[in-house]
Amino acid sequence: MTKSTSDRTSRELTIITVLGITVMLLLMLVSITGCVSFAGIPNLDSKNISNSNQSDEAIKVYDKAIEINPQDSKAWYDKGLTLGQLGKLDEAIKAFDSAIKINPQDSKAWDGKGVALGKLGKLDEAIKVFDKAIETNPQDSAAWYNKGHSLYKLNKFDEALTAFDKSIELNPPYSYAWDGKGYALDDSGKHDEAIKAYDNAIEIDPQNSIAWNGKGKALANLNKYNEAITAYDKAIEIDPHDSKALNNKGISLSQLGKSDEAIKVFDKAIEIDPQYSVSWYNKGVNLQILNRHEEAIKAYNKAIEISPHNSKALNNKGISLDHLGKSNEARIAYDKAVEIDPQLRNLAQ
Repeated sequence: MTKSTSDRTSRELTIITVLGITVMLLLMLVSITGCVSFAGIPNLDSKNISNSNQSDEAIKVYDKAIEINPQDSKAWYDKGLTLGQLGKLDEAIKAFDSAIKINPQDSKAWDGKGVALGKLGKLDEAIKVFDKAIETNPQDSAAWYNKGHSLYKLNKFDEALTAFDKSIELNPPYSYAWDGKGYALDDSGKHDEAIKAYDNAIEIDPQNSIAWNGKGKALANLNKYNEAITAYDKAIEIDPHDSKALNNKGISLSQLGKSDEAIKVFDKAIEIDPQYSVSWYNKGVNLQILNRHEEAIKAYNKAIEISPHNSKALNNKGISLDHLGKSNEARIAYDKAVEIDPQLRNLAQ
């Protein structure tokens, strides 16, 4: 089983026997973090753009200002932000670079470039850029936060905690720094401390849905599933389109033996994001628990279509095929699963 910061599994393997074949039903419901986001400057997120035409017009205005005064670093910076919000990250980086060339002491431009690099998955480069922002302005709490986020995404939790703590030291009411700290603590196994960090984030900003989702995840890690559901419900109340909180709520319902309810919640997550392979997989697990194998296979097929290297879905699909007496098809699914993850062969022995 592979662990990452965005997909965490914590369920034990259950060995079952199907038609005389000992196989592994991977009842490892995949939970999701709230996806701690970069912050501190206007978020480079396309969902923040209500009208792309307006953004295109804004870029034309910035270009005109730059044409008049090529040394206008603010125009270059604003252009970078708008390009980033439109998802044109490479172009955004070029604009931030122009702003930095004109004014190397502009920590916000360094921040903007770092965020764009992070969104491109260039986390090591992003960290170097955030360090440059911090060198330029050691009091830049946003740069410390964004550095912490990049370190968190690299699973460097101790270093991430140091960065988040520095951000909080500089700006104690920084809600997102507190929830970032919570995620790093939770993924370090310090669930009780994580809950305290999330509570601080929520006290500062009760509408911080990411913190509510994180708190739910930490509570679930402590097997406090009813309390976790309460936290997830609050996250969903704040953001009804939070597919991650819905997915995690479904997991807690499943752990309470409420697979029927869990499936309905996974369906809501899928309705919001039809390409959400994690919820398709989790739906399949719960259908399998209820012995609804044909439906489970359909769910696993969708998860595999979206994420072809999902060895757990392939393995579990094989189990349902075996239950339906389709042993040849089952063997094909098992073989594909083992090809992707050879450890599955050892677990089944």
